[in-house]
Amino acid sequence: MAKIKPEAGIPLVIPKSPQNITKKKLESMLPRGSSVTVTEKNIEDIADMELTTDLPQNLLEEEFMSYTHLLGQKKNLSVDHLINAIKFCNLKRTKSNRDSWSITFPAKSDELKALGKPIDNHVAMYNGTWLVKELDKSMAMVVGLQYAGAFHQAMNVNINMMKGNGGVDHEGEPIAVSAMVRHLAAKTILEIAKPIEDINVNLVTSKSDAEVELQEKQVDVLEQILANQQAEFKKGAKPIDVQKIHARVASNSIDAIDAELEDM
Repeated sequence: MAKIKPEAGIPLVIPKSPQNITKKKLESMLPRGSSVTVTEKNIEDIADMELTTDLPQNLLEEEFMSYTHLLGQKKNLSVDHLINAIKFCNLKRTKSNRDSWSITFPAKSDELKALGKPIDNHVAMYNGTWLVKELDKSMAMVVGLQYAGAFHQAMNVNINMMKGNGGVDHEGEPIAVSAMVRHLAAKTILEIAKPIEDINVNLVTSKSDAEVELQEKQVDVLEQILANQQAEFKKGAKPIDVQKIHARVASNSIDAIDAELEDM
């Protein structure tokens, strides 16, 4: 992969090979059971992403194909939605949200500007949509992994500065570190490596086979109870006459069910 240096923001890593996206290939990448349709116009729009954004085509194609799974996670999402979100989120790496939105939606932007209306509300609303937020989170994670090594190097520099170790000059003499520099380095470390105060954990659990089996037996028990009650009712028993239901439980399994009638 080759790198380019953007005007501002996060450096982009450009894939060397195109994705060669066709209608058939894209359909094969959609989530199973998805109702999303792919048209030839979609393929044309994907092929024109570089022309409409001035970003590398190979990058945009790889990003697009990497996130097709998102189309199956929300209703009413289309290929067009993903194309626009990919362009917008990648443009935000080097441009402002306003510029990114105007480039992604040029017709709407020109219409609003011609009417003298602001675009800020439209920009904010689009930036807060589910698809854009999901892409932002995923892209931020990728960048974090990409520059993890540089992060550790930067932390080590601050740690050395905090300890008063400024390295050596061109003559090999130790470089003095002032008290203010040591303070700022320590402050930076405290801000970055702040101890975790609260942790929210979402656990998704599933029932064990034993729990499922016991639950099924309990359902069988209830069915037996209902059957016994119906049988007594057919014999002429009154509802208040069905007094007690006995269930004998042993070793987490239900052995028998008795319906007992008590004389009033």
